[in-house]
Amino acid sequence: MRATVLGLLILVLATLVQGCSDTTEQPPPWVAVARLIRNGGPWGPGVYLQSGWVITAGHLTSVNDTVHLYIAGVILPAKILKQGSLDDVDLTLLEFDEEKLPAGKSLPQVSLCEAPPWPGDPVIVVDAKHATRSHIVSPQVLSFTWRVKFNTLIADVATTGNSGSGVFDPNQKCLLGIMSRKFTAQTTEGERDVAKYFVPAAQIRSFLPTEVRESH
Repeated sequence: MRATVLGLLILVLATLVQGCSDTTEQPPPWVAVARLIRNGGPWGPGVYLQSGWVITAGHLTSVNDTVHLYIAGVILPAKILKQGSLDDVDLTLLEFDEEKLPAGKSLPQVSLCEAPPWPGDPVIVVDAKHATRSHIVSPQVLSFTWRVKFNTLIADVATTGNSGSGVFDPNQKCLLGIMSRKFTAQTTEGERDVAKYFVPAAQIRSFLPTEVRESH
C-alpha cells in the first residue's frame, strides 16, 4: 500500500512540475503558494502564512481527507488544523512539518492586510502556477441580497486564480484574502460572469488559532 501511494505521489509531482513550465508570470518572491494533493489527486492552491501553516478555501477539503502539500519543490504530508465550510467561513488551515523542507530552503512569511480594499485598488491573484493582476470592484455589481455578506470582490473572473488562490495587495505586500467563489448574472445573451469573491483578511485573522492570530 505504501509503495502504491508513493508511486502515485511521484506521478503527481511530475505532473505538477510539468504543469508549471508554461506559466506566463511567476508569483512574486514574497509569496509562497502550495498545491494541495487531496486523497492522492492534485487539487487547489493554498497560501503559506508562517511556521508550517497554509490557508486555503474551506470547500476544497473535508475533515476526513488525506492531504499532502506540494511546496518548495517537494511533497509533504499535512494535517487539517481547522476546517471551515462554504456556507459559513470558507477557510481551512493546514499544517506541515517545515523541518522536512529541503536543506537551506526557507519560505517567505506573509502578513494579513490591515486596511480593507477599496474599489479600483490593484491586486495580484496567485495560484499554484502563476500570478494574475486584477482590481477590486464594488459590491454594487451584485444583487442587493448578496452585497453585505460578499463585499470583497475582484474583476477578471475568467483569467484569475480559482478557489484557494491568494489575493494580495501588491503595494503593501500583504494578503487581502483567499478566493472563494464567483458570481454570475443572467442576461439576454445568457449567463455572464460578474465578479469573484474572496474571504477577507479580517475573517482570516478571526479564523486563525490564537497563536497564529497574534503573529498577524
